[in-house]
Amino acid sequence: MQDIFEFWSIMKPGQKIHPADEVVFNRIDPKRHGFQLNCLPACFAGALRSASVVLLYLSPGYSDEDAKDAASEEGIEYRLNSWKGNEPFRDYGPGLPWLRERTKNFGEFELVRRKLAILNIGAYHSKDVKSFASLLALPSSRVSLSWAQSVLFPQAEAGERVVVCMRSAAYWGLETGSRYGIGLYTPLVNRSGFLLRNKANEQLVELIKTRIA
Repeated sequence: MQDIFEFWSIMKPGQKIHPADEVVFNRIDPKRHGFQLNCLPACFAGALRSASVVLLYLSPGYSDEDAKDAASEEGIEYRLNSWKGNEPFRDYGPGLPWLRERTKNFGEFELVRRKLAILNIGAYHSKDVKSFASLLALPSSRVSLSWAQSVLFPQAEAGERVVVCMRSAAYWGLETGSRYGIGLYTPLVNRSGFLLRNKANEQLVELIKTRIA
C-alpha cells in the first residue's frame, strides 16, 4: 500500500496531471473519459492527515472557476500545500459554495474547514464522470482506494475518526445503509451528496457536530 501523501508529494507547483497517471491518459481518448485536465488535481481537500471527520465522494466537480483558479498564483500555492495533507479548506475559492452547502448542518464553518476533510476516488475535475472504468484505471484512484481501505477505514472502525461515504459506496467497497465498527458510515444519500432525512442520519449529524466542535 502506497501512502497517499507520499504519492502526491512529488507534484510540482501548477502540475495538472500526476506523473503516474500520464501514461494512462495518453492511451484514452479525452472525449471518452471526460476529465478536465486544465485544473489542478484534487484527490483530497482539507487537512486529511488529522481531520476528525472525512467525507467520501467519487471525484471533484467542475466549473470555469476551477480552471481560472488553477492558473492563479493563489490557487497553485493552495493546491501545492493541500497535497501534503495538512492544509485546511480555504475560506474562498471555486469550491467554497459546494462545501458550505453540504456541511452547513455540521456547525460553524471555521470549525468545519479545519476539522473536516474530503477524500475522492478520482483526483480530476469533471462535470460528470463519463467512464468509471477510466477513473478506476488511474494509479491515483487506486492509491485513494488502497489507502482508504488500509488506513482510513480501520481508523474509523476503531473510533479514531468519523468517516462518511457520501457517494458511490460500492466503488469504495462498502454497502449503502451500513455502519462498520464505531465510526465508518454509509448513510442513505441523494445523488448530489446530501444526507436524506431520517432518524439515523439525524443521529449521524449530531455525532459529526460533536467530533468537529
